Amino acid sequence: MTELTTDTGSTIEEIAAALGAANTKSGSTKIPSLKINSKGEDDNGNQIPLGAFFLNTPSGRVYAKEGVRLRAFSNHIQYQHWGTENNLINKSILMRNNAEEAIDQLGGVMCGMPTYEQSRQMSDEERKQFNGRDRFRIIRAVVSYTGKTAEGEEVTITNEPCKLELKRKNYGPFFHDVTSKMGDRNLWDFECILRGEKLKNPAGMPYYKIRFDPQFHKPLEMDQDISDSIKAVAQMVQAENARIVEMYKTAGQDDSIDSSLEKDLVG
Repeated sequence: MTELTTDTGSTIEEIAAALGAANTKSGSTKIPSLKINSKGEDDNGNQIPLGAFFLNTPSGRVYAKEGVRLRAFSNHIQYQHWGTENNLINKSILMRNNAEEAIDQLGGVMCGMPTYEQSRQMSDEERKQFNGRDRFRIIRAVVSYTGKTAEGEEVTITNEPCKLELKRKNYGPFFHDVTSKMGDRNLWDFECILRGEKLKNPAGMPYYKIRFDPQFHKPLEMDQDISDSIKAVAQMVQAENARIVEMYKTAGQDDSIDSSLEKDLVG
């Protein structure tokens, strides 16, 4: 593996930093999101393929529609509330399933988002007050593919740490394509081949849904690097949940959160 891990002499702190799972002296380290392109050109006017996957880095983005391989390490649900200036207002803990209570950092639940049943009873005007609030599927993984930059340069990406933040139409496919079919396997036991499914919204505008083709028939080996990387991801999740639990308490909702729940969330 390349960016994700070093040799077996690496400490868990070094691996966590490579994963964006820890704060470094230069500030918080973040891993890029893996996205699917729905625009015809980049900010410089270069033509880029629709439905191509890319790592959302500040520069040097590499696009590919085929042969994109994802090895997932974690799969969580999180509610988030974003402002009109793309600023994060609130977020919930990272949950393993919908049975867990989505306490959030402002002392509420689900970032104030109504349930699906409640939303269906609302008028369009009533729903507008919840704009910016969404339920996300958060997947942490490594991705490998060969693609091209907007300028046409061919680049190979190998085991690059990434994060998928999937909402609305893209929230469900990972469950339907992967987790509902994986049986007693672990997420890291196999890769998924990604593809973009082109659809149209009610207004007739095209959009892309990310689909996953799990390679169950090609099991992957577990080595020390992968084991350490999984531990680093687990530490990141526990640390984020611990911060949100503390913020939830500070917000004054209930200073006596169930101790067994807190232990389960933050390790």
